[in-house]
Amino acid sequence: MPFRPLQDVPASLGGLQEEMNRLFDQVWHGGLSTRPFDGQECAPPIDLFEHDDRYLLHVEVPGVDAAAVDVSYVGSTLTIRGEKSAPGDEQGRRIRGERRFGTFCRTVELPGDIDADRLSAKCSAGILQISIPKTESSRPKAVKIEVVEG
Repeated sequence: MPFRPLQDVPASLGGLQEEMNRLFDQVWHGGLSTRPFDGQECAPPIDLFEHDDRYLLHVEVPGVDAAAVDVSYVGSTLTIRGEKSAPGDEQGRRIRGERRFGTFCRTVELPGDIDADRLSAKCSAGILQISIPKTESSRPKAVKIEVVEG
């Protein structure tokens, strides 16, 4: 098999930028310790989807009490803050510890105007789902093309 190190590189600069952003997000917020760079033990991974009328953000928060999560919006930035508390009832000697506990904060820059009064959030099975409605002015508009004979 020939050696092709660049075969999966995106063909456009936009694609390359998206790939670099994805890689940086994995490093900074991939569930690994991100200290001392941002002061967090870990930050939950997210997925952001765009629909015609809204954005939909999924945040992985397994083991986090929904009452310990705060969602706020200022300007074009959505912020999710929370805390995953360590269980206090374990009495044995820890042999291995991989789970992360402590406070976290994720910020997401949204590309368009949103209707902040209609933001909603629900949490089920460890996934926080935030529905972020777009304003009427930021929704895509179809333009009718007039056919001119002649």
